[in-house]
Amino acid sequence: MVEKGRTICPSCKKEIILDLPDKVKKLEVVCPNCSNRFLIKPKSDDLKSKDECFWIEHGEPRKTILSGLKPKTKKPKIAGLLLICVLIVGLVTVVFSESFIVTSLDIGNSAGITGSIMIKVTDISNNSIENAAIQINGIDGLTDKNGIFNIDNIKLGIQTVEISSSGYKSQTFKKLVTPIFNFETIIKLKEGDGHEEKVEYNSLACSLVLIIFLIFTALATLACLKRKNLDIALFGSFISIFTFGFFFIGSILSIIAFIIICKSMEEFEDGKKGKIF
Repeated sequence: MVEKGRTICPSCKKEIILDLPDKVKKLEVVCPNCSNRFLIKPKSDDLKSKDECFWIEHGEPRKTILSGLKPKTKKPKIAGLLLICVLIVGLVTVVFSESFIVTSLDIGNSAGITGSIMIKVTDISNNSIENAAIQINGIDGLTDKNGIFNIDNIKLGIQTVEISSSGYKSQTFKKLVTPIFNFETIIKLKEGDGHEEKVEYNSLACSLVLIIFLIFTALATLACLKRKNLDIALFGSFISIFTFGFFFIGSILSIIAFIIICKSMEEFEDGKKGKIF
């Protein structure tokens, strides 16, 4: 049996890739860069060590670390399979986005989770409108001098927002309130009297955001199945938490996958082959 490994020439500091025969007690190495000859001398119990790293000697006083590879487990593949389930749940959610989102957010309301709303009111020329009256499910408020209205502890789901200001047509629209994201909504009021048509909630924007998140989920899935690109696996599985899905199934599975990846980080390739000795 031959162990593939790396060592560093004590003379020119060049890294050398070489083979270490099984149970060898001493091996002479010739540096291909400076032709320096030196010895590496593994300890007798090195190859049987249960530790991730252990010491060996080359030359006399110089020492370096030999990294032993731990046996592979099924953890990365399990994380990959969980993320595949997140992908499936996410795609179904995209197709039936409004009904799934409303159902999931109703569960959040039952758990006492709330969201926030930020609205900026301007005229057609993008000038801020101060003291515009805003009403959200019985909660009243006014915009500040910058035309901004921000309120917390709002019930999750699709909420009706009514905006009015003296000299402008009032407007009513639907806004999705989520527990994490609070994107600013810009509303432009037209001069005049009366009321503009009610703007219904459009789930397309939410579906597009969800698709972007699912792209990261897919990249993390490939990284786990191939045991490569640990950073992509971690980032993608973390982003997957925000895909929610029906009854938050996507979030729960993503959290489990993220924890599994964290516990199996040493099984992902880092681009370097062989043990260090």
